[in-house]
Amino acid sequence: MPSVPGHLTAVARILQRPIPDAYVARIAGNAPRGVKEMAVKWLNFYHAPPKCFAGTSARRTVVTEVSLHDNPLSDTRTLTMVSEIDVTEEILDTEDKLSYPFLITVIDECVSSAVATLDYAEGGPGISGVSLSLNTVFHNPAHLGSKLRLINTTLVAGAGLQSCRCEVWDLTCRRPVATAVYAGMLPSLPRSEPARL
Repeated sequence: MPSVPGHLTAVARILQRPIPDAYVARIAGNAPRGVKEMAVKWLNFYHAPPKCFAGTSARRTVVTEVSLHDNPLSDTRTLTMVSEIDVTEEILDTEDKLSYPFLITVIDECVSSAVATLDYAEGGPGISGVSLSLNTVFHNPAHLGSKLRLINTTLVAGAGLQSCRCEVWDLTCRRPVATAVYAGMLPSLPRSEPARL
């Protein structure tokens, strides 16, 4: 029997771990409980030690809403996942503004979670894909003490392709910080080794 790669074991363990009822109850939106849980579980996976970039800072990202919407242009639905994080001192750059590399990391985690969660909601395995591109435009800097809201809306999640857009808003200053469009794809399955004679 072939061995399961370590990262797949970690994925399975985290995705099977239940999320406390009190946490899920605070998440707004019309998505079923299991779909809301999946969004949180994927963020938990990205933040799992020891390989979490930005460590405890990125782990402060909180899912606040998960909603499903009918798509009038296709037979599939779209998913909106809203998350929030406060700008604290350790994620500032040398000019005392929010570090763009940190923001890119959080955006990538959120859009990846959103497309995986929609795939799960549509009856798929709910597997996060491989990021191919994350085209980002920065509008305004964010400063210490600001609360950021990331509004992630899926565009495509199925048939191996994934796409999602993200709007990042500074709720404290009431202005946009960044917008991004993510494109990804499901990883290919490993090829089985040929039988040896």
